[in-house]
Amino acid sequence: MIVGVTTMPAPTMLRRKSVKEAVQRFVERVSQLPQVEAVLLVCGDEGLEMRVIVPEPDLSVVDAVGEAEGEMIDRLGELPFVSDVIFRQGKPLDEFVSPQTRFLFRR
Repeated sequence: MIVGVTTMPAPTMLRRKSVKEAVQRFVERVSQLPQVEAVLLVCGDEGLEMRVIVPEPDLSVVDAVGEAEGEMIDRLGELPFVSDVIFRQGKPLDEFVSPQTRFLFRR
């Protein structure tokens, strides 16, 4: 378990207003980065996962995502999701999409 991350079933979490607002703020923040091609929400048994898709490795994106996570923890006292930066490296975006995945942002 990751410290500062809420663990409960994803559908239950998404019904909470604070979680919806946190997800929205996170997407608004990271989607401003020009390198970000998409933000995906994955609802699984472990909870919510936000996947930030970029074309190539870029540590500035990783740092910015970490800052956005920190802001969520400062505001809520916890992070209602786990986030991951995924470097697409030439693979089609569809390879990162599953039936449990929703696009929250796509460039």
